[in-house]
Amino acid sequence: MMARLSESMEDYLEAIAELIAVNGHAHTKEIAQKLNVKMPSVTGALRQLEQQGYIIYNTHYPVQLTEEGKQVADSILKRHLVLKKFFSDILGLPSEKASETACRLEHAVDDDTISRFILFSEAIENRQDAKHIQTYLTEAMQFLNSGNAENICVLSQLKPGETGTVELIGRNVDAKKIPEVGQMIVLKTISLDKTMFTVEYNGKKDNMPVQTAENIWVTKC
Repeated sequence: MMARLSESMEDYLEAIAELIAVNGHAHTKEIAQKLNVKMPSVTGALRQLEQQGYIIYNTHYPVQLTEEGKQVADSILKRHLVLKKFFSDILGLPSEKASETACRLEHAVDDDTISRFILFSEAIENRQDAKHIQTYLTEAMQFLNSGNAENICVLSQLKPGETGTVELIGRNVDAKKIPEVGQMIVLKTISLDKTMFTVEYNGKKDNMPVQTAENIWVTKC
């Protein structure tokens, strides 16, 4: 049974696999450059990986992965790609930040967890009944980058008596009777089952269903 790898050892295996995939080989110097570490550190890590049965290491030849090493490296790469895709495509992070975040987390999740990430991501991306969630997340992400995210929320998150300025009518809203962007709106009451919101804007009260209130973005006053 193979010894459990540390995070740094997983990084070495991942780097070796990536170099072989791109260049067809993985020399010690290339590994050092890719991981930005000194040669003595690389040598020590490679000897440890060889002792554990993950690589074939000879100082005069490129590093090779054993069958076990390939399996582990493939698993690490899969975790990285799935996490990066989740952070970039679902959470809207820039590609570089998504990759950096994936690098930090890929060592903490197992294959079962990754399978669940894949299931969730594919559902959000591909299912028709998740389109409203996609739209909501897209709108929410743009406000996260606005610099005023702590003061922006959807109308349904206000408490009775609170006031907000309408910032955006979400694309999920299909009601015709709605406030305009820039208008002040007061949440008066919420029904016991939380499906109907009584609001006041433009000097008039209106009953608004939760489906609408959940998709009108306001800045709290």
